[in-house]
Amino acid sequence: MNELRDKLYDSLLDYWQKIVDDLVQSLYDVGRVASGATAQSIGDLNTNLINITAQGFRVTIAMPPYYEFIDEGVSGAKRNTGISRFKYKDKIPPISAIRRFMLNRGINPTPKNTKSGKRRDAEDIRNSIAYAIAYKIWSDGLQPTNFYSKVINDPKLQEFERRLLEQYSDFILDIIRIE
Repeated sequence: MNELRDKLYDSLLDYWQKIVDDLVQSLYDVGRVASGATAQSIGDLNTNLINITAQGFRVTIAMPPYYEFIDEGVSGAKRNTGISRFKYKDKIPPISAIRRFMLNRGINPTPKNTKSGKRRDAEDIRNSIAYAIAYKIWSDGLQPTNFYSKVINDPKLQEFERRLLEQYSDFILDIIRIE
């Protein structure tokens, strides 16, 4: 009995680890890996996918709290207002996050003179660009990526359930008979 339980545990672990790997790959496929922190956190948060409980197995996939915004997108305050259940209203995205994004993407302007001949320092230029990007995101929103929805959805869960029943139906029936 323990041998079958261990086999089922290993099978579940392999399947769900592939799901986590597919989630990370899906982020790369949609181009949402500026620093790689989100992809890395998906891997780091899922080091203990399967737990054995008194009732059986518990599968837990942990995601960063903002994954829904990446997956479903965010409606803009002025345009693209119907693309998501999430919506920008009166606050623009934080400039500090945009600055990190710029750093990760290699957006680093050099100081130059304005039309009037005044010299602008690089920090002022970076802040201006960060604000312009933040305002554009606030105004237009963020398009959905469906990186999560493509990997974890009803048809895939039903397929997983079907495969599980095919492979382990005798084991499940034996457990029910014993208890």
